[in-house]
Amino acid sequence: IFMSKIILFDLDSTLLQMNQDEFLKCYFSDVQKIISGYGYDSKEFMDVFQKSAYSILNSDGIHTNEELFWNEFEKSTNIKRNNIEPIMVEFYEKYFIGVSPSISENVNMVEAINILYKKGYKLYLTTNPLFPLVATLARMSWANVDHNKFEYITCFTDCHYSKPNPLFFEEIITKFDINRDEVLVVGNDAIEDLCCKKVGLLNTYLITDNLLHPEEKEEAKYISSSKEFLEFVSNLPEIN
Repeated sequence: IFMSKIILFDLDSTLLQMNQDEFLKCYFSDVQKIISGYGYDSKEFMDVFQKSAYSILNSDGIHTNEELFWNEFEKSTNIKRNNIEPIMVEFYEKYFIGVSPSISENVNMVEAINILYKKGYKLYLTTNPLFPLVATLARMSWANVDHNKFEYITCFTDCHYSKPNPLFFEEIITKFDINRDEVLVVGNDAIEDLCCKKVGLLNTYLITDNLLHPEEKEEAKYISSSKEFLEFVSNLPEIN
């Protein structure tokens, strides 16, 4: 019997198709352009920017990922957060669209989301919270994933951990008082997404279209392509 009523979805290369190398290349290049336009040394800035982003991966749980990012940023440069944050907001509003060609729709997953939503399943988007919400909503919209169908979307403003730290999942489970036995975790990274098992989320589904760390894939309860996932979802019961 399929017990899950709550489904936690990864985003990049799970719900949407993504060329990660292309995405990062465009992203960093476009950030550099806007920064140099404001008179900053773009190379120095990007070194600090990337170092600050990676600091999130070593979270202490005391600070949000956003606080960690800016704490590291201010520690490593003489630029203050309140000088640079409005520029980054402007970047996401006007220029982030430049990375959209690296992202495309996965029609099977879009259809699966629509079916699950209609059947009454509660959907959570548990993307690695390294970005502000505006950036995640943009990536979803480019891939035709309707953000209104999700109860909650992780972002760096309110998360204190990131994958593959299992406390990333623990925080969500605790925050929404979710019954672990009713959860299915869906992702494409056998290390980052399956770390959920360490906090008792044992129902896991790996999508193989863009599978990362395949050597660990046997740890998943279900493994299939997005096409087969759509069939799986189509056969699930409705929830009252």
